[in-house]
Amino acid sequence: MKVLAIALIFVLVAGLVSTVVAQDDEGAVAHVRVRRGFGCPLNQGACHRHCRSIGRRGGYCAGIIKQTCTCYHR
Repeated sequence: MKVLAIALIFVLVAGLVSTVVAQDDEGAVAHVRVRRGFGCPLNQGACHRHCRSIGRRGGYCAGIIKQTCTCYHR
């Protein structure tokens, strides 16, 4: 019974240490949130506006189920 209690305490301490180390790593790198799809497939106008904002002539939703915003050149 004592061996089981010691093993349980060891596992709990190891979990606590790994949690603290993982929390320290999270704050080290800033994450950038990326907006994907730019309105596709439901709002093709948002895709068009995105393409205009990056200097293209316009854009449309392309692909089999229209999930990719494709910009066309000048």
